[in-house]
Amino acid sequence: MAQEITQERQSEIAHANQLQVEVMKGLQCGEPVERLLLKALESMALKENDTVSYPEAKKTLIAVYGDALGQPVPLQIELEEFEERLERLRKAYEEGKETEPKDTQERVKNAIMAHENRIALLKKRIGQE
Repeated sequence: MAQEITQERQSEIAHANQLQVEVMKGLQCGEPVERLLLKALESMALKENDTVSYPEAKKTLIAVYGDALGQPVPLQIELEEFEERLERLRKAYEEGKETEPKDTQERVKNAIMAHENRIALLKKRIGQE
């Protein structure tokens, strides 16, 4: 019996194929190799239905090549992630002012400050400040 592929799985495979195309185009355009590596790893993980390898590889790339070795591209990738999360945290904080308990809002506020501090550090290490 042939198994039906779920819509979600079809979407994952399509995204994996798109990432493969982006890797090839990125090679031709001179995109940073770290970004290409992450796209290739994400594509492989999606095709294999592997939910562990890509996030782990990304964390390792940022920790080793960014934090430890100070390479700018992994630091930039981390900066982008922190900026996106900070935006979501600020939105949640604003939306929760009237509805969330005070202790929850305090935790969100602390997370915002931690993200702002990390962003400042990353920008300094990259040389954006």
